[in-house]
Amino acid sequence: MQTQQKLYQTIKGWQRKLLVVCCLFGIGISALYHGNSIKMIWKISAPVYLNIEINKNFAPFVSVVTSGKLPEYHIERLSTDTNSQMHNIVLHSEIVDLVRGVYLHIPKETAAETLNAIEAVSVFIGNKLFYFSHADIINLQGIEQDNHLLIKLIGLEYNRSIASLLLNNFVFANYYGDLNTLAEVFMLFTTRPYKFVLTWFFIFCLLFLLKQKVIHIYDGLKKLTLGKEILLLIFLLLIAFTLRINGYVRYSAWFDELYSIFIVGNPALPFNATFNDPGNPPFYNILLRYWFSAFGWTEYNGRLFSVLIGTAAIIPFYIFLKRFAKRSVAFLAALYMAISGLLIGYSQEIRAYILLVFLVPIMANYFMVIIETQKFNFKHIIRYIIPAILLVNTHYYGSLLVFSNFLFFILYSVTKKSFSWKNTVLFFICHLIIALSLSPYFIFTAFNQALLNSNFNAWIKKPSGSMIIIAAIIPVFMILYIYLRSTMFKKNASSPSYDLVDYLVFSLSTVFLIAFGVSMLYRPILSARYLIILYPFLIAFLAVIFAQILPGITSKYAYAVCAVFMFLWLVNGYETNRGGSSSVFRESLAFIAHEAAAHPERTSLELSPYSYYRLEHFYGYNTVSPYSPGDNYDVLFFNPLHRSQKAMFATLNNLAINQNSVLKIRVNERVSIFKIYSDNSP
Repeated sequence: MQTQQKLYQTIKGWQRKLLVVCCLFGIGISALYHGNSIKMIWKISAPVYLNIEINKNFAPFVSVVTSGKLPEYHIERLSTDTNSQMHNIVLHSEIVDLVRGVYLHIPKETAAETLNAIEAVSVFIGNKLFYFSHADIINLQGIEQDNHLLIKLIGLEYNRSIASLLLNNFVFANYYGDLNTLAEVFMLFTTRPYKFVLTWFFIFCLLFLLKQKVIHIYDGLKKLTLGKEILLLIFLLLIAFTLRINGYVRYSAWFDELYSIFIVGNPALPFNATFNDPGNPPFYNILLRYWFSAFGWTEYNGRLFSVLIGTAAIIPFYIFLKRFAKRSVAFLAALYMAISGLLIGYSQEIRAYILLVFLVPIMANYFMVIIETQKFNFKHIIRYIIPAILLVNTHYYGSLLVFSNFLFFILYSVTKKSFSWKNTVLFFICHLIIALSLSPYFIFTAFNQALLNSNFNAWIKKPSGSMIIIAAIIPVFMILYIYLRSTMFKKNASSPSYDLVDYLVFSLSTVFLIAFGVSMLYRPILSARYLIILYPFLIAFLAVIFAQILPGITSKYAYAVCAVFMFLWLVNGYETNRGGSSSVFRESLAFIAHEAAAHPERTSLELSPYSYYRLEHFYGYNTVSPYSPGDNYDVLFFNPLHRSQKAMFATLNNLAINQNSVLKIRVNERVSIFKIYSDNSP
């Protein structure tokens, strides 16, 4: 430390300014260098899946060419699922690089015949379909190049850059957009620092040169006025909103989201339809229904609702921790929640899970007030009962958490020697009222469709090996915590944080063990997805440990390293696909509608067990009649939704449909639409 201080003092003012400029220049150059070397990690471009349906005799004459960031062309590899019984085949290609344009590349001498042999070209860029019918293809203009005709597929554009308004060279077909690029840069830079070694080196040098200013800022943060505290919290909310709104409609709704949209949140259905989800009490469904009524019944608005809830959840979480721990704990936890990859994902789903994250800290805040004050006046009781009722009416795991509260209250009262039968009975009545609030849901739905239905949530299996290991570790962890609580932690944590950590540890352990016990002894209910209700408590526990307890028992550097590693763990998963990434229902509907419109002379039908939703109207496509066994058709389309190709072929086999008549239209790397010609079709 003395050596660093001497070095810092020997640097003159003009030298410091020059070195600061050099560091800033080094940060920029090194960031560009590292960013270019790891560009495959960045999700700045949407994948492109191109399908060309063509007469197989002319397939050898077609290739695909793309233009990249530079004025050069690249020939893409075309593949096909050859079927000798079909006149037509589908040539397909996957393009993952950032491209400015996509072209058909055809020998000049066979251009007319080859173009006439093309049935259609479909290009899926992310979740957007660009469809070119036979008439569209033959009317496209081409340019000659090396005895070939180069025909550009016009209109391909996922999103536009601000730079494209000024420079045409910045118009890319599969660019995700400027906001996405900023979010990707921020998350990649912070979550993978080892990928930016030089950049971080220059940053540390810059921080050293500006040491006094950094110390001044840090001291200022510890003495924040209310106004500055609010501004800092708003800044965190802006980060959270940006990360959640980025790509929030990048993927199609998956089956559970479609259920929320069409069955329980549909404003056109009777109000009691909000009770029609046997796995989820109706509170979220009611909110979603009124949200749709106010702002429009669209997939975009449904996702936006979750984005706003996920962003707003930081506010009650911050208030809760600031009240029962230090302000530094609250800020650290709010930061963790803002950048959590898991919470960003749940904030982009039209499901109730993110609402749990919003309600849990509100309920926990007023529960801790009752615990610490031991006052059961009307104001405290109402403030606890209302969010608890909303919580249990959002998901049945809310009931597990509220039951855990009652157990903790008894345990806390006994250990603090403040147990009172009067307070216990009064608190029991409070929880009885909370339980009775579920009566409408049980009467309408849960009793017959869930509790007495053995097929309810059959997708949840018995606890896996990892869940069993966690259940075995929890008692050991609790014993270790009790020991540390009575020795090391007790000397370094203030009483409010001490009670808070007790509550967090008890809730995390009890809810998991209850769900595990029910799953082992009665029926499986333990699901990692449902455990999202505990995630705020987990973040709060880690924030208290790193910001309030560890500084008192270890060095600043040690707990800073722990906090950074926890940051990396929480944001892990930001790069993963979210919001129905394996479902392509919307894209499939678009393809089917365009195909049917291009060939009105054909009888086109759709094979989908969920066709009764009539989702075509919701997405704005013309209706294609659903297929029933025995119906005559010219072309039958099989919408995959979330099915594997193996399951789709099994369905065709059960319907006695000739699998050799199937053409696969690839929507992404895993999912294809089946286009099936009848035996009488050409």
